[in-house]
Amino acid sequence: MAWLGLDDTDSLDGGCTTEMFVRLLERMGVEYDDPRLVRLWPFAENRTRGNAAVAANLKISFDEAVNLVEEHWIWLCERSEPDSNPGMVLTEEQLDESIYWNAVRMHVESTDIDTPIRHHLWSTGGTGVIGATAAIAWRGIQDHTWENTVYRSAENIGSPRRIDENSIAEMDKKFPGTFLNRDPRKQKGLIAPRSPCPVLLGIRGETEDDVRSAFEWLRNNGDMEEVAGNMVWRTNQACDDHIGSVITATVETTPVVRTNGHASASTSEGDIVAFSEGGDVNKLLQGLIPGDVISWLGLEHLGVYHLERLRLVKAALRFKQRPMCHCGKRMKSAGKGQSPRCPTCGTQSEVDWIGEHIEPSEWMEPAPDRRRHLAAPLERKIPKDDIDLKSHI
Repeated sequence: MAWLGLDDTDSLDGGCTTEMFVRLLERMGVEYDDPRLVRLWPFAENRTRGNAAVAANLKISFDEAVNLVEEHWIWLCERSEPDSNPGMVLTEEQLDESIYWNAVRMHVESTDIDTPIRHHLWSTGGTGVIGATAAIAWRGIQDHTWENTVYRSAENIGSPRRIDENSIAEMDKKFPGTFLNRDPRKQKGLIAPRSPCPVLLGIRGETEDDVRSAFEWLRNNGDMEEVAGNMVWRTNQACDDHIGSVITATVETTPVVRTNGHASASTSEGDIVAFSEGGDVNKLLQGLIPGDVISWLGLEHLGVYHLERLRLVKAALRFKQRPMCHCGKRMKSAGKGQSPRCPTCGTQSEVDWIGEHIEPSEWMEPAPDRRRHLAAPLERKIPKDDIDLKSHI
């Protein structure tokens, strides 16, 4: 038994690490199980487009695997994209899970990777070994999803993909165990990448059967180009492994909205930002005022939380002002701890402030085509929080 991990064979201009791994396994001709596709820290430097790594459990001994992988290393390097930095790791046992959690939640250097068990590395000197080891270390016991990745025939790579949009819409309804197949705003499918890579489509779902059955139905019922194979991966996509718990805070500053639509504000728990691509998250942040109590899920990077989900828990009064007296004058403060008083007739008010009340909001998330691979859609996982409003008033 041995574990083999791979990362960073592609680039923005083409290639795909998942496809490379599938071809490598085919060339090696070994039995394997638990192929996994693992997404990592979104802010990692020099990351590839999806920042994904792959691994599998080989059904051969470590020594046999070393010799077999060695035979294919040059082939793999020659087939990788020119500006990629392939990294491949072989271990005799599965690595400690802490390696994965570090790689998915923070910046990690190659020198930070500790592999005390018997292992062998193949690398061109880049960061590929980080993803390769993290993919081996991932367990996904508490939560995981599946993806059926389907590959294009060599002669079709680079040409427009042929997948019938109406069939994708029908598949989406027919297989509720799959998710993120379409963007309902644009009435457009999301299963096909836009880059010139070897992937035709990827169907994500809750179970292995969901993604297998959905693809078989699509292939048999839709107008689709010929395919060159597929792989069903167990993945950490849509599991929120990259972020911690829900944070609840009070807004302290009026949001700043830049000309490009990006919005930011300061809260009692730190600074937050929502880019214009965040859609409803960005709009909700723009409408906040000091005193609002909010909850969010997001990534902290360089001292700022990048919001992925946001909701208004308790709204402060809008257009806040002192109440009017019956004599027609507006009340004024009578001092700390005292009710407002009319400056003309001396009447006191039982109400300190008046203004516009607005209701709390539901959780907001970016549009389907603007979410991170790691982010759990609300249809799959509603954030859980325990809010003590007294601490925010």
